[in-house]
Amino acid sequence: MILKPEQKFYLFRIVLAFASGVCLSSAFAPANQPLYAAAALTVIFYLIAHTQKLWQTALWAAAFGFGWFVTGINWVYFSMYYYGYMPLEWTYVTTCCFSLFLSLYPIAGFVAANAVTKDPMMRLCATIPAAFTIMEWLRGWLLTGFPWMNPAYAMVDSPLSGIAPFLGSFGVLLGTVWLCGLIGAIWAARGQWVNRASMAILAVCIFMLGLTGQSMPWTKPAGEVSVRLVQPNFEPRLLQQSISERFDEMYFYLDQVSAEKVPVDVVMLPESAYPIALQHFPTREIERLKAWTKDEKKTVLFNAFWQDKNGDFSNSAIALNDLGQLQHYEKRHLVPFGEFVPWGFNWFIESMRIPMSNQKPGAADQPLMMLAGHPASVNLCYENLFGEEWIDAWKDGNPQWLINLSNLKWFGPQKAAEQHFQISRMRALETARPILSVTNSGVTGLINEKGEVVSRLETDIESVLDVKVQTVTGEPTPYVRFGNWIALLCALLMFAVGAVAPRILKRFEKA
Repeated sequence: MILKPEQKFYLFRIVLAFASGVCLSSAFAPANQPLYAAAALTVIFYLIAHTQKLWQTALWAAAFGFGWFVTGINWVYFSMYYYGYMPLEWTYVTTCCFSLFLSLYPIAGFVAANAVTKDPMMRLCATIPAAFTIMEWLRGWLLTGFPWMNPAYAMVDSPLSGIAPFLGSFGVLLGTVWLCGLIGAIWAARGQWVNRASMAILAVCIFMLGLTGQSMPWTKPAGEVSVRLVQPNFEPRLLQQSISERFDEMYFYLDQVSAEKVPVDVVMLPESAYPIALQHFPTREIERLKAWTKDEKKTVLFNAFWQDKNGDFSNSAIALNDLGQLQHYEKRHLVPFGEFVPWGFNWFIESMRIPMSNQKPGAADQPLMMLAGHPASVNLCYENLFGEEWIDAWKDGNPQWLINLSNLKWFGPQKAAEQHFQISRMRALETARPILSVTNSGVTGLINEKGEVVSRLETDIESVLDVKVQTVTGEPTPYVRFGNWIALLCALLMFAVGAVAPRILKRFEKA
């Protein structure tokens, strides 16, 4: 079959856009290739900027978005098939539909960027980077948000990661996409040496901001805490085992600490360690746990549900020290369909057989946990995706370290776990605080306040990791003070300038 020139035109651009999306998804963990992200974004921005028809813009954007998400979050099928018992064909259909839905964000961004100006250079230098950043922020906010695969996370090993303490992940994103747009504009400005030089200077300034952030001493040492991180690697189906079996399994790790005489201050267990409410613990197990902490003079941090006086359940992190003092944190940002039921979707929850799928969110103003004498901010799994929620911990204190308890075994081998750990590295960069990732199957590890991996376990293994956490103190970073607003306002201003500047220039030319 011989294609007509017009058909070749469309086919080439659709394939190029789709390939750019696939290239972008390959930049994330476990590959950790920031150059892939830069190359992919530069190519798609250049293609979009030189497309004048809006319906073509939407078509290229759809191909790009679908390639980006269907290869980047294809692990969602695993949970639906292996644990939700959905037919395999329907898991593929659902994954594709979800990817198409997420593609609506780059479609809307690219169409808006092209609609407000016809100038390819202005699109590359202003409207496309700005619109892309704004739509990524909206993707992390609308319908409770799903900011997974934010290209900023692919840049944690690049100089641009230094922007994070100033402007957070969306600041890193804005710097990244602006740089990619400038690279595209430099390529497009053939023979226009003044324009090329000015855009090159802007690109260098973005790099310098990142390098400045990396070199600044944001914190100073506060102390040291010895911690044992437990990675049991149990199958999610074992959540259905008897309560006594689950307690015996978890005490195996606690008894290890006693038998080995491990000199640790805190033992941390992952999310789903005890899949029942603390108030429903058998009395003997409560007494057993209290006795262990008292005898060993250690604190235990674990996950269980918390039931309030109204009978509502909250997914919680619970700490018990050797004095019998109990602290708990209730998860604030719940997972749609997994922890709460959106209106009209009870049928989906019933078909997926998801237990505890309608929980109560915790309050925003929860106190810090005092662990081994050091104030810590703790959250659970999905909450790690939302940097603005971490910074709420500074409202009533100054956390010296961060802790995330999670269970990503639901999503199969490696990919989702590695991406989640990459996100944790960004959270450390934004807050200039070390973060402990305590997981069921990986990635369990310690990340320092510079976003560097100090120590970690491999995924899908049963093991423990003993670490010495250097807690830190210091003034909050600019991002902790102001959140995402500065980056968002910069993007809005850039978009406005890109939309208005060509019209102003035309008026001056006519005059």
